[in-house]
Amino acid sequence: MWRLLKKDINAHWKSVVFMLVIVAVFVKCFGAACVSRVFIGVPCPACGMTRAAFLFLTGHWLESLKMQPFFYALLVGIVLFVLYRYIIRKEKYKKIFYWYCMVMLVAAIGFYLYRMIKLFPDVPPMTYSKQNLLYYIIHKWL
Repeated sequence: MWRLLKKDINAHWKSVVFMLVIVAVFVKCFGAACVSRVFIGVPCPACGMTRAAFLFLTGHWLESLKMQPFFYALLVGIVLFVLYRYIIRKEKYKKIFYWYCMVMLVAAIGFYLYRMIKLFPDVPPMTYSKQNLLYYIIHKWL
């Protein structure tokens, strides 16, 4: 298990560091890590995920569930991945994980559309942000 984990870390640590740097640059320059919010001011399907994680880690589980229910789906996916990849060590984990991700992706997009219809633009996290590049271009240049 540990040998496989070490192999995976060695193979992917540069990608993880690169993504963390990109997120840090977005947060520093634009005040948000979400590309959708920065460029067009509209929440993305994962909107509220960071806040849900923070609420979960601070013991506010119900509030976390209300903020972004798919945070729990992400946790289940991570547990399944670790279980199949490092503990059970079956090669079929790729197929199981792939289908789990596909089902969660379709469900998350459906839930996003529901929240956009019912909650946008007044209820957090489904709010419109005027601090975006498209708004700036339209109101400053046109």
